[in-house]
Amino acid sequence: MSSNLFISYLSGITHFVEKNDIIILSAITIVILFLFILIYMQISKSKQLRTMQQMKELAEQSNELKTAFIANMTHELRTPLNAIIGFISVLAETDNLGREERLFFLKEINMNKDFLLQTINDLLDYSKIEADTLEYKEEEVDINVLLMEICMSESRRPHSSDIQVEFTERLPQCRFKIDKIRFTQVVSNLVQNALKFTEQGSVKVGYRRLTNNNYYFYVEDTGCGIDEGKRKVIFDRFVKMNNNIRGTGLGLSIAKSIIEHYGGGIGVESKKGEGSTFYFTLPAELEFSEYGKF
Repeated sequence: MSSNLFISYLSGITHFVEKNDIIILSAITIVILFLFILIYMQISKSKQLRTMQQMKELAEQSNELKTAFIANMTHELRTPLNAIIGFISVLAETDNLGREERLFFLKEINMNKDFLLQTINDLLDYSKIEADTLEYKEEEVDINVLLMEICMSESRRPHSSDIQVEFTERLPQCRFKIDKIRFTQVVSNLVQNALKFTEQGSVKVGYRRLTNNNYYFYVEDTGCGIDEGKRKVIFDRFVKMNNNIRGTGLGLSIAKSIIEHYGGGIGVESKKGEGSTFYFTLPAELEFSEYGKF
């Protein structure tokens, strides 16, 4: 009897399922979708928590960098100002200084003046880049002439070593339609960095045309080199290769912004203790080919 009832029960269930299969399938589908939604919400919540944590860490890191930057700028501005004031006071108050001593003081005043001016210019350019208001004035520029002028100017500039900046590789002629001041700013920054970290050997500047017709510019030195950790962040804001050497930590970041404005790229190849090669590329479209107009 019980066996017949069980069979009848199963038959009833089968009959119900057959008549209501669409409803049952719909119900199962809804349950599955609901489970998927719950799982997705849980995953999204986890991702949001991770993202918020990462944003918090980045904000804290940014605040730390800004705090260090402000402290560094206070020092970087005060040091040359104190030096200038001190040397001027000595010159003004001392009557029996010899010619060599006066020349030494004037040289130090000039060096600190140049550094102070460079620091202020970097801060102004950085603020303009952040506000997307840095101006560019394109003009026809003879690259060979300009690079030679930069090399000669940087060689004459007082620095810790007597290294001369050499212009070693060039094309017979090359003229770009580009902002002369910004291009000079990029190359001069790379050369000055090379001179800071090179006590002996050479600093070489050059450029060539690549197989894809883009242009490759470089500044090569035989200095102390850069370790891998620094190479990864060297073009970031506020990053300095050596905190014991004067500088804002903004020069390479500004150079990167200028090069990227023209559709190029910038980078560095280096080996610790063997020197560095900073380079940047510019698209061939910048070349001014109508040479007859010069």
